Amino acid sequence: MPKLRRLRQIRMRSNSLFLRLVAGFLCIILLLVCLTSYALSVSKSNVRHEIVKYNTLMLRNTMENYENHFEIITKQMYFFYFSDNVQRLQSDPRYTFFPKVISDILTWVGNPNLYINNIVFYAQNSELGRFAVEKGTSSSNDTMFKAFMASERYPLEFWEQQFNESYTQRMFPADTFYSNIFEGRKETLGNYIPMVFKRADNHDFYMVVFLDAAKMYNAFHQASNDDLVIYDGRGQVIYNRAANEEYPALEELASRNSAFIQDDKYHFYMKDPSSGLTYLHRLPAAQLASQTQLNFTVVVVVIAVIALSVVMSLFLAARINNPFRKLIDSIRGPGEGEQYRSSIREFDIIGSQLRDKNRLMKQWAFLNHLKDIRDSEYDRAKLEFIDKPYVFVLFHVIEKNNAAWPEGTFQSWLYYMKVFIEDKLNRSFPDALTFQTEYNQILSMVFIEDGDELHALLRDMKAVFDQDRDSGTITIAVTSTYDSSDQMNAAYREVRERIEERLLVDETQIVSAAPTGPVELAFTQEQDVQFRANIREGNEEAASNIVRNFFSEWRSPAATAATWHRFAERVEERIRLAALERIGLPRLDEILANSADKISRCVTVAELERQLLEWVTLTAHAVQEKKAEPKDAVTSFVIDYVQNHMAEEIYLDALAEKLNLSSGYLSSYFKEKTGTNIVEYVNETRIRKAAELLLDTRMKVQEVAEAVGYRNITSFNRMFKKYTGLRPSDYRKGDHDRPDGETTSG
Repeated sequence: MPKLRRLRQIRMRSNSLFLRLVAGFLCIILLLVCLTSYALSVSKSNVRHEIVKYNTLMLRNTMENYENHFEIITKQMYFFYFSDNVQRLQSDPRYTFFPKVISDILTWVGNPNLYINNIVFYAQNSELGRFAVEKGTSSSNDTMFKAFMASERYPLEFWEQQFNESYTQRMFPADTFYSNIFEGRKETLGNYIPMVFKRADNHDFYMVVFLDAAKMYNAFHQASNDDLVIYDGRGQVIYNRAANEEYPALEELASRNSAFIQDDKYHFYMKDPSSGLTYLHRLPAAQLASQTQLNFTVVVVVIAVIALSVVMSLFLAARINNPFRKLIDSIRGPGEGEQYRSSIREFDIIGSQLRDKNRLMKQWAFLNHLKDIRDSEYDRAKLEFIDKPYVFVLFHVIEKNNAAWPEGTFQSWLYYMKVFIEDKLNRSFPDALTFQTEYNQILSMVFIEDGDELHALLRDMKAVFDQDRDSGTITIAVTSTYDSSDQMNAAYREVRERIEERLLVDETQIVSAAPTGPVELAFTQEQDVQFRANIREGNEEAASNIVRNFFSEWRSPAATAATWHRFAERVEERIRLAALERIGLPRLDEILANSADKISRCVTVAELERQLLEWVTLTAHAVQEKKAEPKDAVTSFVIDYVQNHMAEEIYLDALAEKLNLSSGYLSSYFKEKTGTNIVEYVNETRIRKAAELLLDTRMKVQEVAEAVGYRNITSFNRMFKKYTGLRPSDYRKGDHDRPDGETTSG
């Protein structure tokens, strides 16, 4: 029995996770040792080829960088050369033109990506004689090329000779330029490559661009050692980095391969077919050989790595139980202690998924809390905190009317926006919660210590959002600071109120200040009466002028988007009430279809004005078309009777008897002609008349109800609210809470 027990224990230990992991690690290490030995044996032959390939690739990148830059310089400088200021200086030189040309030169020289140190315009045989203009001043030719831009290789005679040359653009070899402004003191300016630009039909004026050769080399050269030679098509060396070393002539390179050894150096060269420039890069052969040798250090490192791998395998196997235990602790419940993080990818993925799940659960509890939805006490407890300052940030998105979504939808754009917002906020505020609360709103709860950092981040996000203005307009509202979970509902109310403070402008807005006070917009009583009368008569021009005049008078910067939207809703209501009798409900519903959505999607005051004018035009045209139709005797009788006997009881049977028709036939006939039945028409006509009396008279509500045929005030209130959405008293206050129809209030 003891032997069997001992064998069982050995078997159990051999089946343990620790021993199996150790065995697996050792097998992997053995396999890696074999692979490493084989790789080292064959890598030496490949390293040399790869180094040559690498240096060739680096030289190609260098050549492409230089060629692209020379092409950019040529195009941009021709553009500058043929600009209005330069051509004016060339054709009719005057001293008054110099400042403008100097200003243009400073603009080009100030661009750090062009590597231009100076631009000089040199002229002869002009009304001003010989003169030169550069970035700092204008001077005579003698002063310019002997004092300001002096060079041993390019004396004054060289620059004068260029007037007689027949080329239009040429690059000359680099040379050191210096300044002799102060006598006896020679100040080196730098190593520059001159490029001359001329017109073929003008031999008295040309432009010289001085490129900073050292800066271009530092920006474009991609190689491990400091060596580069550039030849032009005539064999001249345009630039030589290693000025003190000898280099082969261009003719020698033509008979060689693109990579060859000479004077204990590897030479790599390439020629650009378009510009004719040849680029030569040299690398010491000893350096290349040292990189291909498998030295003793590599062998020692490999052995050390193998030994360390064995130790690490034992260590990881011994510690493998700890991550599992911590993961199990994390699975037991969210929000309990710090989340587990591991350097092992699989464990970290599991931990990340758990953190995401916990965050989603917290967001769900947060949303339920804001919406006042009953949830579990456990979920609610995760949101309870005190003395932890936070703000709400609400991103309100309005889709543009003409927005196009070739690769998605508005909701997909909103999703990517949410991901962007969440990423930006969580980088600076790790505890921030972000989720979509409405179809066009994204809410973030940000725990902050310093509001300045948040506002700076929001300004950066605003710059990004402004790039998508063709798709939609975004408003960012920020609340004041709260410090307790009990105040979340108040913070949510505040952020929704602040969204309403946005302005009707086509740009991203950040609203962080408290409202300044209510501002309302409405027609004056006289404008309102005239507007409704013109709509009823189909006078498009007069009604449109009232709208245009109102918008031209009230472009108040204090008027918020909500204020303008309320005004537009009232105008839409006036159109509906005034035109209902004339064109009928079906035609009116067709013209004003989705009016609330169209108003809310207007992002500027001008766009809102165009929308209202469109409704006015369509309604006026419909009224005119209706007027042009031949009148129907039956419907005309019913309409006139209702208008003249509105205060009396009106019954369908009585109307049918007066027309010698059955009530059923009369009802069907009237609906066929007008689109609405008689009962609804009577109610709509009465309510429309009541709305006019409430706005245009000082009659009491009871008196208005009786004047339009309602004896029961409760029935009148119910019917009025059904058609207008407001009680009669509230409807009157909407336009008469200010004396004489004033349109604003403090």
